[in-house]
Amino acid sequence: MFHTFQSSVNVRSPGGDSDNAAKPSRPPGSRRISTSNACVECRRRKIRCDGTQPCGQCQWYQHPEACGYSKPAQRVVPSRKKQRYQAGQVLRHLDSQMTDQTHYHLPEHGQQLIESYFDRVHPFFPLIDERKFWSTYLYNNRSDSPWLALLNMVFALGSLASQAADNETHHIYFTRSRKHLSLESFGSGNLEVLQALAIMSGYYMHYLNRPNEAHSLMGGTLRMATALGLHREYSERSDASRQTKGVSEEDSISPEMRRRIWWSLFCLDSWASTTTGRPSLGRMGPSITVMRPGTAANAIQTIPPPNSPQYIEQLKILPIIHASAFCQIATKIQDRLVECPLLSSVETASYDAQLVKWHEDLPSMLSKPDEPCPNFLRRTRLVMKWRFQNIRIILHRPILLTTALRHASWASLSADEKVSVGKCRFIACKTIEDISRDCMPDLLSGWNAVWFCFQACMVPLVSLFSDPSVPEEVEKWKASIKTALNFFEAVKDWSIAAKKSKDAVARLYAAYKTQASTLSQQTQTPVPQMPYPQQYQQPCHTQTHTHFPVPGTSNCPAMTNSQTTNYGQQQQPAFIQYNPATPGWVNTGNDPAILNNFWDDMMWDTNLPDMLETPFGIATDYEYVGAAQDPGPGGACWMHGN
Repeated sequence: MFHTFQSSVNVRSPGGDSDNAAKPSRPPGSRRISTSNACVECRRRKIRCDGTQPCGQCQWYQHPEACGYSKPAQRVVPSRKKQRYQAGQVLRHLDSQMTDQTHYHLPEHGQQLIESYFDRVHPFFPLIDERKFWSTYLYNNRSDSPWLALLNMVFALGSLASQAADNETHHIYFTRSRKHLSLESFGSGNLEVLQALAIMSGYYMHYLNRPNEAHSLMGGTLRMATALGLHREYSERSDASRQTKGVSEEDSISPEMRRRIWWSLFCLDSWASTTTGRPSLGRMGPSITVMRPGTAANAIQTIPPPNSPQYIEQLKILPIIHASAFCQIATKIQDRLVECPLLSSVETASYDAQLVKWHEDLPSMLSKPDEPCPNFLRRTRLVMKWRFQNIRIILHRPILLTTALRHASWASLSADEKVSVGKCRFIACKTIEDISRDCMPDLLSGWNAVWFCFQACMVPLVSLFSDPSVPEEVEKWKASIKTALNFFEAVKDWSIAAKKSKDAVARLYAAYKTQASTLSQQTQTPVPQMPYPQQYQQPCHTQTHTHFPVPGTSNCPAMTNSQTTNYGQQQQPAFIQYNPATPGWVNTGNDPAILNNFWDDMMWDTNLPDMLETPFGIATDYEYVGAAQDPGPGGACWMHGN
């Protein structure tokens, strides 16, 4: 099958009989030489080689110069000294690994960290079976990743709750826990992985100031819980009948424990949504059929003897029973505020009545600060009260901000506005007073207290800037700000945010004092109004303080559609920018509903960055203002919501 077409003196004669004569021949009576080392050409052609130099096949193919043999690889025998050195390195590496693993699993003070977790953190969200967790830990018979992920998160929260704000040991356990979790963990269907992710994303990451990562992980955790069926109600057997079963016959998770896990996730996500102002994304709905903890007909209703382990366990789950009902109301409020930032007075009063009734229905152990209670419930009771006050501030705050934008005095407010504004201011000052008086000297209390106190401080600060018409109220707001500043200073050892919170509030308060001092010196000097374009020069009321007039209010003219269109075709002055997303400003009067669209611009999720170039498909002479006034189907896209 191989042929050459080179001329040579030894050309084979044509014909089929001449083929055998042309092949290399060996002398008669000699045997074929067998060799294990064929030349390179014979290996390439996959033919037999006689091992000579040059071999017969290369001579027959008329390429003797191509005949060559590869040298066999030389085996290198390592020295004994090098072998001993390498063996020592391996042994030292194994020793260090064993030491790290031993420290990794069981720190010397691990039992203290677990006790700290179940005493200070567990009552907020009791999603772990304390008895089973202790049994697994003390027997020390597990080293799988799901267990180690959960164990290290318990260590992290226990370390966080038991030390001051400058402690960073908790981050070591958090890092170790993350090493046992991956994207594949979401598909594992493991309950301990779910619990570890819930503690990590629902609570710990918010302390690390990583709300976006926490929000994303909590979404996956809730869907993982849904895949496990925790959102459905199961009643295949009475919980009371489980007391007659042996430990070995118990299910891995009881129906009541399923409820505790789901509603712990629900509360964690609700608290985070209230903090960040993000929508609930469907954690409530008709498909969520699981009952709240302690409310099922087959739940254990008998009261165990006082001071017994069963009695202590029931006390630890008491907060989640009532926190789940609170979070249902808070979720409705948060979703409505995302949908419509400025609620009607009737709807606001309805939600406020639900919150007040929830607080009145609490057991005295959780509602009255002077009521005796176990030490592990004290901080939980305080934080529940602060959350109750905070959600009421959030509910009434839009009306306060609306009146502040109009610089409306207390006397000019409507009756409904006075109710909401008065409640918002009173609850905010009461929150500051309660927090500064009741906050416990530990990190969990300090962390929550600083956050809620800072939120409450914004209400008297806004009131000081916008409505100094009632001197008695002004003095109360000043006193609240001073109380908050003293509290931030006192709690700085228990909150890493205390110093920054104090600096922010102090600077705003200093700015108010500077403004108040300046205005007091100019009370007799009229301040000229900013000039409007010629077609807008209408009589306005004289102002006693300098601010930009808000279109649609009583202190400046109303814009009509025709006027706005003409004005949009001209060069706008730098001092006024009409936002096309606020067509409701064409109305007049003090009705807060006229600012509904204005709130859309102030929401965090609708403020898009400025575009450096003209949008695709829109000409440079596009009439933005005219299009913004058209609310029909063919109008601008931003007129129809997000």
